Amino acid sequence: MIRFVHTADLHLDRPFEGLTKLPNALYQRTAASTFTAFSTLIDTTIHEGADFLIIAGDVFDNSHRSIKAQRYFISEMKRLQVASIPVFLTYGNHDFINKSWNHLKLPDNVHVFPVSPAMIPLHTASGQCVHLYGFSYKQRWISADMSAQYTRTGHADFHIAILHGEQSSGETEGSYAPFTIQGLSEKRFDYWALGHIHKRQQLAFPLPIWYPGDIQGLSFKESELGQKGASIVELDENGAHVRFFSTADVGWNCASLAFSGPITAEALEESMNQLKEEQRERHHGAFIRLSFTFTASGLERYEAEEMVREMIEAINEEEMDQPDFIWFIPGNCSFRTVWDKKQIIDSPHFVGDLFRLIERTENVSLATDLLYQHHSGRRYLAALTQSDLEEIKVESEQLLAEALLSPETDI
Repeated sequence: MIRFVHTADLHLDRPFEGLTKLPNALYQRTAASTFTAFSTLIDTTIHEGADFLIIAGDVFDNSHRSIKAQRYFISEMKRLQVASIPVFLTYGNHDFINKSWNHLKLPDNVHVFPVSPAMIPLHTASGQCVHLYGFSYKQRWISADMSAQYTRTGHADFHIAILHGEQSSGETEGSYAPFTIQGLSEKRFDYWALGHIHKRQQLAFPLPIWYPGDIQGLSFKESELGQKGASIVELDENGAHVRFFSTADVGWNCASLAFSGPITAEALEESMNQLKEEQRERHHGAFIRLSFTFTASGLERYEAEEMVREMIEAINEEEMDQPDFIWFIPGNCSFRTVWDKKQIIDSPHFVGDLFRLIERTENVSLATDLLYQHHSGRRYLAALTQSDLEEIKVESEQLLAEALLSPETDI
């Protein structure tokens, strides 16, 4: 048996997105979060007694690899060197190899794959022979299926392939070493260590083809991609056994609060504080984009929005110096009308026709098929469940009611 850590998409020193005017302590904490997450990754690698570490691309964030990021990376690699843990590294589309990159010399325990697929052998301390395969990007975009050039060579206990790339859509030419699951499967590697997609996922159960996700999110765009971390992988005669560990220092989430009936500042504060403590149990520190829905609030729109803004500012003041801070970012404020669904459905008028159309599940499926027929939809979206279809119905009816009904509407 061998044990190793599989990570990718470190994006060290990446600038964060979507926040302005943060208190200095939170700004510095967020700016350092990729480094903190990486140190957690190295701590775990050492603690687990890993035979080696795989980094499947995008150590750095762009064509300018800051000296700060390089020096930090080297210092963490030296920690692994002291622990006698080798590292197998490929460069990806963000840190592709080019002449303008002012490289600092990496420690001897770091093995970098060249721009053409190659094999690097390893003999572990326990006597296992491992052959590792991979390549580094020589430019930002690679349209060729590089996995086609991977071939198991020689005799080894385990063969592991490292690939920074994307699954081919089959309809358009990919830009990041596109591959197919069938193509990877036919190569008969014991494990495919992928990088590039920031969502942790096994592409085709039970095939050992894994993305570990990235180690630290830095924008709300990744709030729906799941936890951030890396994988501990154990390979034996029974296959790959993969488990997740978290590395993120700062979380990015979206949340919502709904209020029905007259709203007061006290009720708003109580609900926000309750949500804040619920989020604190899940994060060491997090930014939460908070949206609100008001139904028959008794307030004018501007009054409710001003109350929300002032309450967020007041609650955030308590979080500036907290190590496990929860910092609210104002999201959307929605204002809903009150309506009777049964009355609308029984109505012979146009709005009633629309509601009756929506109530037929096959019509909802027909509408969503337009999205799932698109290659990106099929690639990134999970199949809709019955619960999803019901939620779509409810939201569609609400949008129609808000757009087409008014207190004076005769239905």
